[in-house]
Amino acid sequence: MSNFTTRRKFLRTFSLLSVAPSILYGNGFSKHKTIPRIGYLSGAGVLQLETAFTDELQKAGFKEGENILIEKRLARPNSSDVAVMAAELAGMDLSMIVVGSLPIALEVRKNNPKMPMILATCPGMVSNGFAESLEHPGGIYTGMDELPQGVTAKRLQLLKAAVPTAARIALLSTTPGTGGHEMQLSEAEKTASTLGIEVKPYRAASLQQLEKALEELAKDGMNGMLSFQGALTLANRNLIVDFTARNRIPAIYQQAVFAEIGGLMAWAPDLAQQFREAAHFVEKILKGAKPGDLPVKHPDKYYLTLNKTAANKLGVNFSKELMAEASKIID
Repeated sequence: MSNFTTRRKFLRTFSLLSVAPSILYGNGFSKHKTIPRIGYLSGAGVLQLETAFTDELQKAGFKEGENILIEKRLARPNSSDVAVMAAELAGMDLSMIVVGSLPIALEVRKNNPKMPMILATCPGMVSNGFAESLEHPGGIYTGMDELPQGVTAKRLQLLKAAVPTAARIALLSTTPGTGGHEMQLSEAEKTASTLGIEVKPYRAASLQQLEKALEELAKDGMNGMLSFQGALTLANRNLIVDFTARNRIPAIYQQAVFAEIGGLMAWAPDLAQQFREAAHFVEKILKGAKPGDLPVKHPDKYYLTLNKTAANKLGVNFSKELMAEASKIID
């Protein structure tokens, strides 16, 4: 074989190897992109969620800095970070953005309606226009919807079981967007009628409004509280838990972390698992799937967390039946 023929074969082989990463990841990446680049924007208040996401990506074969690039942004609570960071990421040349809450998703979409997104948490994927249906989103978004039918009703029933004397329950809502608040309120009102109690919503969209809502529900003499889904309440969980303890208001929360820091009880999915699921959505899309073809998921399971120390301070005695139902009891 001539030197010329050998050299030509070598160059052809080298050329094929040089584009192999683009072939591997496919999904419309331009030829100059040998490594997929995605965005990640979530709150800075629960850092283990970022770890859960990146660890799960690595288990799926995507190691940050080697065969995937992640533009990470962590927004501080009660700041303008979300608007600024969402606009920044939305303007980048990214394959998709993974977002940690509905307010972030709304900001990204406002800045760039053509940017694909994976929503790690969302109260109402369909009602907020991120999916045509849960089974077939049909567009450029998919992810986790943490509000299946019956969750709010279950929370209210659990609070009543824990505190039979609770008759006036405040519904603390920071749920943004469309549909999530309304669905939770409708469920709560229907359940209240069967439990023989009164419920009243208190809405907030900022820290200032949240503080005002807490003051109002205390003045109104509410003797129980149910916290709706919402990134604002999660970001200000210490404020809310301290307030309910100080005012002796038994409450049930939407995430276990509230009970872990001193709240009475929570009925919640595994939030870290939702971010692991987000990593698997990313994996499937980078391997060629379209977001609109990947069904939106509900959390597999909800867990009851009880805090006996908080209960003792409030004069609440958890029944044996309630304790038997609990996945976690904090002494």
